[in-house]
This record gives sequence, C-alpha cells and structure tokens, in this order.
Amino acid sequence: MGGRPRLSIIIVSYNTKDITDECIESIYSSEWHDGFEIIVVDNNSHDGSVEMIREKYPDVKLIANKENRLFAIANNQGAEIAQGEYLLLLNSDTIVYDDNIQKMMDFFDTAPEDVICIGPKILNHDKTVQSYGAPDYGYAEHFICQMGLHKRLPFLCRIWESLPTSPDRTHRVGWVSGCCMMIRSDLYRKVGGLNENLVFYGEEPEFGFRTRRAGYKTLYYHGAEIIHLAEVSTTKVHKKRKKTFEEDMNQHESLIVLTNGYRKAINVTRLTILACRLKCIMGYEREMFERKIEHERKVVDYLQKRLEESRYESQ
Repeated sequence: MGGRPRLSIIIVSYNTKDITDECIESIYSSEWHDGFEIIVVDNNSHDGSVEMIREKYPDVKLIANKENRLFAIANNQGAEIAQGEYLLLLNSDTIVYDDNIQKMMDFFDTAPEDVICIGPKILNHDKTVQSYGAPDYGYAEHFICQMGLHKRLPFLCRIWESLPTSPDRTHRVGWVSGCCMMIRSDLYRKVGGLNENLVFYGEEPEFGFRTRRAGYKTLYYHGAEIIHLAEVSTTKVHKKRKKTFEEDMNQHESLIVLTNGYRKAINVTRLTILACRLKCIMGYEREMFERKIEHERKVVDYLQKRLEESRYESQ
C-alpha cells in the first residue's frame, strides 16, 4: 500500500508455513481504510516458509534469521524496521477477518496518550471466547479471582478496575495475550520492547508489568476480535510432553524475578492455598482442591528455597 503505513504487523514464524500463509492471507482479505505493512521475522525455518513468503507475498518485509531467535528478540527485530505509528505483534497461528484490526486502530486513535497497548477479544476456532486480558494482580485481586467473588459481587469490579468482569466490556488490564498486541511504536521503543531475557514464556505479562511501573496502561478492547488457533504453532514444532515440576518452575522463575519477586510470589501462592481450603470447606470438589493445595505447597517450598539461595548469593 502506497505511502507510509499507519500500522506495522509483525509476525514471527518458525516452521509454520501453512498457518503463516493462512494468517497473511487473512490480513490481506480484511477490510482497511488505513495503510499497513507486514513484517515477517522467520526464525530459521526449514519447512519452506521463507521461500513461500518470498514467492507468494513479495510486498511482505522479510527478515530471515540464521538461527531461532525466539519470540522477544524476533519481535524486537521487526520493530526496528517498522514504519507504522502502531505495531501489531501477531502470532502466525491467528486468523483476522472483517475490519477487526482496523477497529483496533480506530479505538487506539481515541485512547489517552498513557495507553501503550491494547488487545482484542481472543476467540477459539469455534468462536467461543479464549481470553480477554489478564487482571493487574495485587493480593486482593488475586484472592477475589481465586474465590470467584468478582462474578458473584459485581460491585467489586468498580473498586478494582482490572478484575476480569466480562468479555463484552472494555477495561484496563494487567496485560493482554501476546498473540495479538497493538502497541504505540514510539513507546514500544522507549520502554525497550519485549524483554529479551525471557525465553518463550512470560513476555506479555512482563511487558505489562514493566510498562505499568513506567506509568502506562494496557486496555482490553471488546469491540474487536480475532481467532487464535491456540498452541498450533508450538505443537507443530515441539512434541507434546508433560513438563516436570522443576521444568515448569524454571520456566516461571525468570518472570517472577523480573516482576514481583520471590516474596510476593510466595504470598500470592499462600493466598491460593487459602482460597482452595475455603472452597473445600464450602463443599467444592474436595479431591481436586486438595491436589491443588499439595501442588501449591510444593511451589511455596521451591520459591522459599530460591529466595534463601538468592540472599546467600547476594552476600
């Protein structure tokens, strides 16, 4: 499209030739009144993705990495060459349609200047709701959500604005799904983009946490929607294997260190245990919640051990 684009759509691909093709096709088939560009950052695919893009979509800006640079670094590479006023970080396993992305841009144009990021309603392939943003968790919000009180007592959502009230209401959130994040490009660069110290987990909550501390807001916008073929891109590449407890905690630990820290994570986990105990007393599925309590106790023990080790290492 001629002239400087208002939107730069960044897609990171890795051995997802067919779904990347479907994603790009859906973008071009959508309804637009603003200019856009598509930037694909390929992480050394060996399934013909690069050749397909070059042949079928010559207007797409392509960065062909010689190694898998993962999610954060690849998106930051795309942002470096982006010309748009807004960036859209879009997973390859998404399908956009109608004028939903244009609606996001139109809404962003009316948003206050301290709004750095917005996300749409994320749908499953059958159009059921998959996600609509995540709360800005303090202790109170966490306990309220664990007990489901925000659903029974709607007035709590007026006190804690970021509680997940309804997918049909635009509201402030802690973070939105990384499969579709629209961000002001100047602010994205100002805050340093996605955190490259995270390896394939937690990039979007860390971005929400870091930008919130810098004085910016993230909004869930209910007026737009996209389809996310949840985990298609990762399961096509990596065989499904249940992670061990240690592997799971190692994956979460970097995010904990970069955001709330061990002490708050321990306290939040203890609140989860309290909520589970209360649910057992109230007659919920006792066996299920007892298993969860056992798991969360292991989490507390792990985090306490890591907190003590970190104190020792800093001495």
